[in-house]
Amino acid sequence: MHNGIDIVCLFRFKEAAGKAAFLKRVFTDTEIGDSMAARSPFKRLAGGFAAKEACLKALGTGFGGEIGLKDIEVTYGGASPALKLHREAKRLLGDRRVFLSLAYSKELAVAAVLME
Repeated sequence: MHNGIDIVCLFRFKEAAGKAAFLKRVFTDTEIGDSMAARSPFKRLAGGFAAKEACLKALGTGFGGEIGLKDIEVTYGGASPALKLHREAKRLLGDRRVFLSLAYSKELAVAAVLME
């Protein structure tokens, strides 16, 4: 079993996420569209960013390896958010299952990823 956790400061993230180039580099078009349609777009994007970082930790690669942030996609189609992995991230996951939990406070977004 592998796990990862990440915390994002909402205030600092909102500043970075206000730049279109940052959003395009980090998120898929689907993630951006889903987030912008949400009640709190930047909060959702911050949770997604934390989820991507937590997933990289759970995969054991960390940030800046062979896996790009767009290879890890946060989806909101079901009752709770989930992760959809692409390319190298999907290969490293193998036949394991991946679980995502997101939590928010007034100032923070927290993501926990578990792989089994």
